[in-house]
Amino acid sequence: MGYIDEHGIRAVCFDIDGTLYPPRITNRNLVKSSLFHLPFALKYMKMRKIVRREDGYEALPVSSHEDFLRRSWRIMYPDGRRSFEWFCAKLDRVFTSRWEKDFSDLVGFEGMPETLRALKSKVRIGVMSDFPIGVKLKAMGIEDIPDFVCSTENYGHLKPSKTCFDMLSEGIGVPSENILYVGDSESKDVLGARNAGMHALLIAEGKRKIGSKADLVVGNYMEMAKALL
Repeated sequence: MGYIDEHGIRAVCFDIDGTLYPPRITNRNLVKSSLFHLPFALKYMKMRKIVRREDGYEALPVSSHEDFLRRSWRIMYPDGRRSFEWFCAKLDRVFTSRWEKDFSDLVGFEGMPETLRALKSKVRIGVMSDFPIGVKLKAMGIEDIPDFVCSTENYGHLKPSKTCFDMLSEGIGVPSENILYVGDSESKDVLGARNAGMHALLIAEGKRKIGSKADLVVGNYMEMAKALL
């Protein structure tokens, strides 16, 4: 009997970047996007760190994607020297539209699609990312698998805020205590999920994370399938 049956898991939910596919691909595409827009890109990454620090692990009021964009703009340009409209257009040009092309040939981890399909025969499947999801699921050939897909930006926050995980639970229609959340980040995924009352699995490609607070730690999707099923 695997972890799912032993612990009454009714949904397994996944982070995307670094979890469904290798983190080096995200890093590569961030560098490509930033190459000719370095000042903006550096401000953007610093802004996201500030949002995570300000929100922490708290349960905060749900807002909207536009609210998140306006918050991002105010953090990046507190003096107002750039308009909100300029910021949105720049963000789309540097990252959002660019990623539609850069991620169009995305290949997931070995064994990932097969593991998700095997899990779907037993539980509901969710996907949650801190970034706009765009073409990623389609490129990996798994767009038909998830029962629920969301970006945390649409709730006005970023992981590890409890708000993001609470909205995931609501969206997939399963109580937090019956959800296993899978991610590659100890602070954002494991501790965020545990703080929200979920089970947590850390996937650590090619290494083990000693001292992780995750309920399970695996090195690849073959190990994951064996442990869960």
